[in-house]
Amino acid sequence: MGGFHRALSRLGFECVFASEIDPTLREVYTRNFEGSIEYVYGDIRENKDNIPSHDILCAGFPCQPFSKSGSRQGVLDQTRGTLFHEIIDVLKRHKPQYVLLENVGNFERHDEGETWKIVRESLEKLGYTVLGTEHISSGGPGLLSPHHFGYPHSRERFFIVAKLGGLPKRPFPTPDRHHKTSLASIAQDNEELSERDRAETTLSEGHRRCIEHWNRFLEYIPQDAALPSFPIWGDELDATYPFENSTPFKSNSQTLRKSLNGHVGKATMTREEMLKLLPSYAQTKVIHFPKWKIDFIRQNREWFKKHREHLPQEWINQLRDFPASLRKLEWNCQGEPRDIWEYVLQFRPSGLRVKRYTSSPALVAMTTTQIPILGPKRRFLTRVEGLLLQGFPRTHLLPESHEAAFRALGNAVHVDVVERIARTFILEEDQNLDIAATEYKQVSFDGLDDEEIASAASPTHC
Repeated sequence: MGGFHRALSRLGFECVFASEIDPTLREVYTRNFEGSIEYVYGDIRENKDNIPSHDILCAGFPCQPFSKSGSRQGVLDQTRGTLFHEIIDVLKRHKPQYVLLENVGNFERHDEGETWKIVRESLEKLGYTVLGTEHISSGGPGLLSPHHFGYPHSRERFFIVAKLGGLPKRPFPTPDRHHKTSLASIAQDNEELSERDRAETTLSEGHRRCIEHWNRFLEYIPQDAALPSFPIWGDELDATYPFENSTPFKSNSQTLRKSLNGHVGKATMTREEMLKLLPSYAQTKVIHFPKWKIDFIRQNREWFKKHREHLPQEWINQLRDFPASLRKLEWNCQGEPRDIWEYVLQFRPSGLRVKRYTSSPALVAMTTTQIPILGPKRRFLTRVEGLLLQGFPRTHLLPESHEAAFRALGNAVHVDVVERIARTFILEEDQNLDIAATEYKQVSFDGLDDEEIASAASPTHC
């Protein structure tokens, strides 16, 4: 996408090398920065000899577990077979004065903190002073997100800055963690959308029906009755299967049969057939559910028991016809008007999530079904709105495919956040810097051999 490139260009830096392993994104990158960079290289491992000298290296890299062979290996050897190892190799060769790295928000806790420890020690081994946006509770400056700087996009990310020698006292910009934002600031008028935008952002009939169904649920519950702060699991309405001291998997056929209220033909069903009629989260082959699941089930049953009288049987029957993921609701708008269409929505495996219209959920390398929905607009987010959320100009080119476009947006760094970090970390510290920057961005596993794929963890699973 060129997020680092665009951010540093705004500060007067010149990009002297860029790497992007995805052929489609490589072509789009070249078109976006035509005239400011001669060539965008592919797999970084095959092109390190083409990297010229530079002052700053910028990179995004996936969380990957490092080797745990213990004292037999040095800290630098532990990174072998990972993309971070390639970053270290470039740093060994060129020793740029500055390094700026980006990763997912919970990078600090990946592999129980071992990954961040090895990354930090690897950089220190090369003579760099290192600081990351560790959680405030850990004594760090805290994660940075676009919504801290006026963008309606909640996307906390872990940034790492490193410098040969010492770091400035405050290498990160000061966030406003109470900044008020609204998606209205980036939302396009429906009347202005192109035919392609309309086709890409139209809600399916199934999506609309689900939203309207849960809206009726909100109408049925008395206004003076508080809505749950926990996820509402519709499958727990009238459910009786064991969950506290036992599980369905541990139960005998007689117990399961009693749990299947209203199911025709249950008398002749096998135990396996009865298990399949239960919610998928209740079918796990364990003798005890984890505490969080027990708590959710108990809370839902108690809440439904208290408010069951307000729900018409017709509504309950229709709910049971929806796919499992649509029978769940996450209402994160406590105290607000009970109209789902006033908020930002997202269909997730965990259910229909409803949040205030202040900011969008984080754009990640998601499927098109998880793209946020702007309730007041009654449609999915557009490409332009996605660009604006990530700090890009609306004219920035994206891949032709809708899914590829949002995958690229989800993998991109936020332009304005990076610009603010670079300004604070570099320009305010060193006014005599030779303005030349290396951008090195490789977030795809395409082209890795089988062994490396097997040892690599997806960035979204960190």
